Amino acid sequence: MADVTVSFIIVNFRTPDLVLHCIASIREHTNTQPYEVIVIDNASGDDSAEKLASVPGVTLVANAKNVGFGAANNQGAKVAHGRYLFFLNSDTLLLCDAADRFVPFMDRPDNAHVGCCGGDLLDEKMEKQASYGNFPSLMGIIFEMGLHRFFRRKFEEEFSIGVKNESYQERAVDYVSGADMFVRRELFDKLGGFDADFFLYFEETEFAYRMKKAGYLSMLLPAVQIVHLEGASHQTRALMSLVKAKYFESSRLKFFRKTKGAATALSVKVLLATQALVRACWHRDRYYLKLFRILVKS
Repeated sequence: MADVTVSFIIVNFRTPDLVLHCIASIREHTNTQPYEVIVIDNASGDDSAEKLASVPGVTLVANAKNVGFGAANNQGAKVAHGRYLFFLNSDTLLLCDAADRFVPFMDRPDNAHVGCCGGDLLDEKMEKQASYGNFPSLMGIIFEMGLHRFFRRKFEEEFSIGVKNESYQERAVDYVSGADMFVRRELFDKLGGFDADFFLYFEETEFAYRMKKAGYLSMLLPAVQIVHLEGASHQTRALMSLVKAKYFESSRLKFFRKTKGAATALSVKVLLATQALVRACWHRDRYYLKLFRILVKS
């Protein structure tokens, strides 16, 4: 395995068919760079491990318990042999030879300061999807409470944590979507990988934050297009919405505590909880009341 350049790493949780389609797209389009495929089954409890173990040429790590998205990706990185780690969500599909575009870009001497890059994400209708974001900030939370409607351009450029790419230019961004992260293996190891405290959501944001503090950039390469069937892994979205909200808000507050301090995190918590309570009263919707309780307990 010494000649491997790119290690594709995919975390599975009860989405074996999506993973199989993702692997098929990797094999269809990756024609130049030597690569390997590593799949981590996060204790799915279904027939995932059996299905994925039967795929030739795939390294499968089967967990006895669900350790979370970031920690599972760290496991994949530990058994990887590539100079580059290509983290892909199970619900992604390559549309081109992404590895052969990322590798030459990262190998250029003038890009030695680039630690991570990602592509332009599209949905199943080939329409733009959030591909990158700005680091979460207190001002961003304030904008989310209504100001973003009046200052949309400023919000997207400076504060939004999920932005659709509308440019053809390669450029530096705060962080690329965790659905497709192409990272230098040496740098990933040096920084200790993803923070396992984040069970789900914001692990890529926090990693990019540490990477930027270490002097490395995240770059968006629009020439690389990848389909992201976002939400396809949640077969009952309505039932899962509060579960997702719990993980999302918990991880968002954790990001603020780790990067901005306890005082800022508390301010964000108060703002978000107040917003949820106001919406619960205004819309008379129990969803927002449950969201309020989630935020208070986070």
